[in-house]
Amino acid sequence: MASAAVAAAIATCMLLATSMAVADGQSADAAIPPITAPDENKTSSALYTVKDGNKVDAQTLAGWKTWRALACERCHGAAQEGLVGPALVESLKTLTKDEFHTTIMDGRLEKGMPSFSSSKMVTENWEGLYAYLKGRSDDQIQPGRLSLLADDQ
Repeated sequence: MASAAVAAAIATCMLLATSMAVADGQSADAAIPPITAPDENKTSSALYTVKDGNKVDAQTLAGWKTWRALACERCHGAAQEGLVGPALVESLKTLTKDEFHTTIMDGRLEKGMPSFSSSKMVTENWEGLYAYLKGRSDDQIQPGRLSLLADDQ
């Protein structure tokens, strides 16, 4: 019943937009944006874009490369499942971006995690690293090798 009401409301809004556009001298087609089918293999969030689980936007790819270059898997596991360090696929479900930034910049020396504030790669790519790990935590980015998402995908 609710979906019928929503559909009726949408139809009314579209009719109103079309009427207003025609009254303003525009064509009816200009008033209604084209509808495209969603790509079910592509996920986009404010942080990352991923398609097929392993094709990501440039910032997220830079974050993954940072993860690999710093060998974070030694402590956090190749699939971020946790070893001597915590399972980041679980931690990133609740850790905020600010908390993540503080953790990687200051470290958690009492738990064995070093500070990465002196790493140029980390200071330049920490947001991409956060996006990569958040995508892993959201189960949108698969473990393993990533590649750049082409503009037309």
